[in-house]
Order: sequence, then C-alpha cells, then structure tokens
Amino acid sequence: MTFVSLLLLLWQAVAPQVAQTRGDELTVQMGFRVSPDTVLIGQPFSLFVKVLAPKGVRFEFPSGPDTATQNGVRPIELRGERIVSMLGDTAVALYHLVAWDIGTQPLKFPDVRVTFEGQERRPTLGGASVFVKSVLPADTSLRVPKPARPLIVLPVINWLLWAALLAGAIALVLLWWAWRRWRNRPKPPIDPYVWAQSEFARIEARHLLEDGQYAQYFTEMVDVTRAYLAGRVPGVRRSDTTSELLRAMKPRDGVEATLPGLLDKADVVKFARGDVTLDEARQAARDLKAVVDHVEARLNPESQVAKRLASAKARAA
Repeated sequence: MTFVSLLLLLWQAVAPQVAQTRGDELTVQMGFRVSPDTVLIGQPFSLFVKVLAPKGVRFEFPSGPDTATQNGVRPIELRGERIVSMLGDTAVALYHLVAWDIGTQPLKFPDVRVTFEGQERRPTLGGASVFVKSVLPADTSLRVPKPARPLIVLPVINWLLWAALLAGAIALVLLWWAWRRWRNRPKPPIDPYVWAQSEFARIEARHLLEDGQYAQYFTEMVDVTRAYLAGRVPGVRRSDTTSELLRAMKPRDGVEATLPGLLDKADVVKFARGDVTLDEARQAARDLKAVVDHVEARLNPESQVAKRLASAKARAA
C-alpha cells in the first residue's frame, strides 16, 4: 500500500491540476493516464485518475469498466479492487486492468461523479484507451499452426466381460468347494456283518492256502473276526487284548466256545511264530465264520443270517 501511495504522489507531482471556482459555479478538472499504453493480451496495465475540485466536494469513482462482451470476448477486465486516495481536495484512483482483445481498446469507464451543494459534475473517462499488440508475425501466412489435438477419449471398460470373468471365477470356486465337500463327505457306516463277509471273501480270493501261506491266512481271518466283534458287540474294542476281548464279550456255549482257543492260537502264531497246518487253517476259517454268524444271529434276531440259522436248526430237529 505504501508503494501505491508513493505512485499516487508521484502522479500528483508529475501531472498537477488546478481546481477553480468562479462564483457559485462548480469547476472540476480531471486527468488520467494509462501505463503502459501498449500491452500484449493478458498483460496487466494500470489506469490512474486524478480529479481536482473545490473544498467540500464529494467524489464518486466508478467501480470498474463496463463488463459487456464484444463478440463473446470481454476486452477489458478489472483485476483486484480500485484504490482511491484523497490528497487535500484532490482525489486519485488507481485501477489494475488487463486486456483480452487486440487493437485499440477503449476502457469504457463510466463517468466520475462530483457533487457539491446540489451541483453535480461528471468528468468523462471516455477517451481512455489502451493498445493491445498482436503476437502474430507481420505476415500471418508464415505462421504454421499446430495440428489439432485429438479429442480426449476416455477408455470404455467392458463391464460385461469383467462381470462374466468374475461370474466364471465364482462358479469355479463353488465347484471346487462342492467337490471338496463331496470328496470329504462322511462315508455311510457299513454293517459289520456285511463288512466281515466281504473281507472273508477277499482273503479267500487271494488263494493264500494254495500258495502255502497258512499262517498269514489264519491270522488275517482272526483279525477280521476281531474287527467284526469290535463293531457289533458292545464293550469290545479293536485294541483289546485276547483276555480283554473275551471278558467283554463273554462267549456263549456252542460254536462261540471255540473262540478262546482260536484267539490264543492266533497270538502264538503272530507273536511266537507258531506253525499252522493246512487242515488247521481251513478248520479255523470255518469255525471263525460260524462264530461270526452265531454272534450276528444272537445280537440281531431279525437279520437274514438269524432266520437262516433258525431254519437250519428246525430242519435238524
């Protein structure tokens, strides 16, 4: 602000004006200066206005230039706000402007209004103008314009493709999850008697007796019988020893009475490398199958084996 005040004082010293009064007539003198008077488009310049009048007058400076456009262009534009200062009976105003069209551009400021005791004077600023130079060469035919830039084309995302890929990925994940569930599904329980009969048939199909593997044949038949008893008889476990199994099972008379001897013989064969003949192995297999049938008929009277044994017993009687 100090710099602006110094400029205003300098303007007052350079272009002094004299206020005159003749009788009751209000005499007003005004001067202005455009600096610089030649500019380029967009280059700021200033308008200094100085008004001299008798003491007691009232000054009203316009707010800025006329903002009407010409052919879509606003030739003169006010930058910032006007600066007004009073130096005695002299009023000084400063405008910061910018031009947006080439050639001689009138500033188009409204008149300054000066009033005193009912009298009014309107010094005009209609002669204020600035010359705006063109940046084009003297011979415009030498100017080679740059080629027009292409329009900004925003990338178009194919949402349908991405949605299809996402749906396919979700479908694959669901299929994998369903396959895992199916593979790890709990297997339905197998009836112990059905399982025992299938295992007996599997061992027989290996023809161990024909190959001379009597001990292996005998021990595998005993292991199937023990597994069946653990699955069917309450209290019997796969990990039971022979004495624990017999104590939990409590074999009945008849064919079940042969079970203790068969289990003891199996322990000798497995842990003491005992020998088994062909006839002993065959007889043991028949007895073990009979024990399984007898236990199944006793614990499950509605089974087919129970009905078959009952029918055979009735025919024998």
